Amino acid sequence: MLKYFKLFLVLGFGLFPTTSFSEINEDQLKMLEGLPPDQRDSIMEKMNDANQLQDDIEEIFKEASTLIKRPELKDSDQLEACEECIYGYDFFLYSPTTFAPSGNIPISSTYVLGPGDKIAISYFGNYQNSSVDFINREGILKLPLLAPVNLLGMTFTDAVTLIENKVETELIGTSVSVSIKDVRSISVYLLGQSYKPGAYTVSGLSTITNALFASGGVNEIGSLRNIQVRRGGKIIKVYDFYDFLLQGKTESDIRLQDGDVIFIPYIEKKVRVGSGFKGPHLYEVKDGETIRDVVGMAGGISSGVGLNEKLEYNTFNTVADNRDISYFSQNSNDLDRKLSNGDIINISKSISMEVGSIEITGEVNKPGEYSILKGDTILDVINRAGGYTDESFSEGAIFLRKEAAELEKKSFERAAESLEDYMVSLVSKSLVSGQPLQEGALMPISRMVEKLRNEEPLGRQVVNVDYLKLKTDPFLNFRVQKGDFLHIPKRPDSISVTGEVLNPSIQRFSPSISLSEYIDLAGGLKSLADENKIFIVLPSGESFVEKRSLFSRNSSNLLPGSTIVVSRVDYGSLELASVIAPLAASFATSAAAIAVLGRE
Repeated sequence: MLKYFKLFLVLGFGLFPTTSFSEINEDQLKMLEGLPPDQRDSIMEKMNDANQLQDDIEEIFKEASTLIKRPELKDSDQLEACEECIYGYDFFLYSPTTFAPSGNIPISSTYVLGPGDKIAISYFGNYQNSSVDFINREGILKLPLLAPVNLLGMTFTDAVTLIENKVETELIGTSVSVSIKDVRSISVYLLGQSYKPGAYTVSGLSTITNALFASGGVNEIGSLRNIQVRRGGKIIKVYDFYDFLLQGKTESDIRLQDGDVIFIPYIEKKVRVGSGFKGPHLYEVKDGETIRDVVGMAGGISSGVGLNEKLEYNTFNTVADNRDISYFSQNSNDLDRKLSNGDIINISKSISMEVGSIEITGEVNKPGEYSILKGDTILDVINRAGGYTDESFSEGAIFLRKEAAELEKKSFERAAESLEDYMVSLVSKSLVSGQPLQEGALMPISRMVEKLRNEEPLGRQVVNVDYLKLKTDPFLNFRVQKGDFLHIPKRPDSISVTGEVLNPSIQRFSPSISLSEYIDLAGGLKSLADENKIFIVLPSGESFVEKRSLFSRNSSNLLPGSTIVVSRVDYGSLELASVIAPLAASFATSAAAIAVLGRE
């Protein structure tokens, strides 16, 4: 990681006005082609804001599919924002692009044959023959060398048995193979609150569930639990999609027939289940269902809820014209109360039920992973780990936190954006002056942008974990969080010197050696070294600029395990310097931590 900041120290360019990408000449195009694709595209976007068209074109030429994401739901945030959509609605994210029947549904032995089914017949033995023919409107199938058979209304298994018996008795020494080559298509109607009401041509094997998925399901106000199948003007089935969705039951799913109508009514009742349950959501409920039923739909109470926590039941009182709130124990008979439209069921989580852990390694007597109890501090964890060993060096403790890593990653992204803006300014200057940039002029900055984008920060925080100070100063004894990491290294005996020195190296630490002497031991300063910008990175991760230390014998700021970073004089651009300077110490700090932890 120390090599990263060296790149900062050799950059020196100016800032100039930007210009349109359309003005770039062939020389500049060749120069941009030498950059990584992602950076080149980013710079082009900054110069003319014209890549939206490319995105649209790519969308058009995506691989064709019979289902596409609903146009109104292309942005996933729109679906998440649909607070009034019932559970199960998001299973229909896709809408059909074609009404062609699907032939991918497996054929069961109970499939009922009918006009339009295509049957393949093959004879083996004394008589060898084969044919492929449709069952006609009367249900008749022609057989090679034999009289036709009537298969209307027969299951596939019964039809195979009939044909086998006929062949074996009338064509002695001959066996037969029967298979369904193609399944007939049927027309069904999706009406009511269907996503796309209309007539659909589906496979003769299709069930209610198949038809729902093929048609895009229901709209935002369509019921999933009272779907009616009408045949010959009568309701022959009321289908509950929740049986399939929540329990995997298919018993209530039936095969459709030609001319069936699937009618989707409005949602009549909705109940909201809060975050104390395994599946918090807005659920559709049917008449007669109870609090216990909807708790079961939500998967029950989550593990983060204590056994003594009570359910909060919020319902509308039509008599008083207001909302009533009641509280029930988790095993109360009140859970059998019937639900009304708009009810809300909550249960609070107990913070003491939350589970988290912290890992502590290095020079402690019992390194390992420890559970975090409510209110635990870093001292509590250190005590639980048996305290420090005799070889511990708490001044160089490495403390990592996920939140810090996320913030550091965002700062790297902002720095990468700033460097790309700077590259744009260089290209603009070249266009204005008519002097093409030298080949590879942008590559150092480009490599830095790439490293910033790919770098995964450790998330190191500067902490003071000196045992005595933690015991006496409550402000230092901070509370730990889930996912924290603490490493206590052994006491080091060296100091690193790097940057604009003749021989970057690791020197043995001595309290009697000054900063300037360490630099002399590393071969002294290079000609472009900046004496007023010498970074000192302490083993704790704290960093600062030590000015004019070359003329002083003072070494009180140095500790074993420190890193001395000598910057290069004059970055050449105030804007570039403002981006690079803060990152130099950050990279050096991360590099030092990685070296101690032994991570790649």
